[in-house]
Amino acid sequence: MRIFSYIITVLVTVFVINIALSFSLPVYHNALVNLRMNAFPGIKTPAATPKDETRQAETTRLVESLDRIDKHIESLTEAKKSLIMTGMVSGSGAIWVPPEETVPRELIIPLSWLFLAKIMPDVMVKKIPNNGFFGIGVMDKLPYSTYTDDKRHVTVYAFQDSYDKILLNMKLASNAYTLNETDQFFGFTFFLNSTKKDNKDTTIRFVTALEGRAIGVEVPKNYYLSFKKILLKK
Repeated sequence: MRIFSYIITVLVTVFVINIALSFSLPVYHNALVNLRMNAFPGIKTPAATPKDETRQAETTRLVESLDRIDKHIESLTEAKKSLIMTGMVSGSGAIWVPPEETVPRELIIPLSWLFLAKIMPDVMVKKIPNNGFFGIGVMDKLPYSTYTDDKRHVTVYAFQDSYDKILLNMKLASNAYTLNETDQFFGFTFFLNSTKKDNKDTTIRFVTALEGRAIGVEVPKNYYLSFKKILLKK
């Protein structure tokens, strides 16, 4: 009797485990169904329940939605490629460039041709990056370009603004320079004299006007008289 009860207990346990696995693991459930159909061919597979049909319908809709999303992404990719190729071929500028990829270009202000005609070929200047004019770096809102002659050690600043505006702004730098206005060059000129007495400072600085715009000049003292003759020559 005791052996019989053990057998009953084992069978019940196996039956319960099979039921639990059948409900929790669809793969195991399908394997049991296939095993039953192979062992008993005459037994028909039970019809699908409404719950199974609902689940199958939801799965079908999900697959269709994913297909539509994939097709939409593909169409957007093709449209982007077409736009890029069109812009490259026609040069129409239709390609959009993100703001972070754009590089701001420095505004280049040319020197007056009349000024260049006077100083060349004695002084041959070339464009260099701006680094503050007359050693003042706080007036970066005034558009200007810097030119220099390394051989003569002459630096020229081409301003976009008029002589009067540069004069007004330089008066705000009274802690660095005192201004001395004259009519030495082209009718309007002011010299900048450093407020700090420095024997090592051998540079003469002045601003003049030509063709409606201000021009700043830094020239060594030992070359100033020669440069003055160049500017005043007819």
